Amino acid sequence: MAVLRILLAVVMTLGRLLPFLIVGVLLFLVRWRSVRKGAGPKFRGPVYTVDYEEVEDEEE
Repeated sequence: MAVLRILLAVVMTLGRLLPFLIVGVLLFLVRWRSVRKGAGPKFRGPVYTVDYEEVEDEEE
C-alpha cells in the first residue's frame, strides 16, 4: 500500500511539473537552434563611428 502511495505522489508531482518542463525544453531548443545557425543582428546600412578627443581635467 505504501508503494502505491509513493507512486501516486511521484505521478502527481510529475503531472504538475510537466507543463513547466515542456516550456523549458522548447525555450532551450529555440535558443540552441538560433545560436547554432549563427543568427545575429544584421546591419543594413552604414555604421557610423565617432572620433573623440581626450581632454585633460582642469584643476582649480
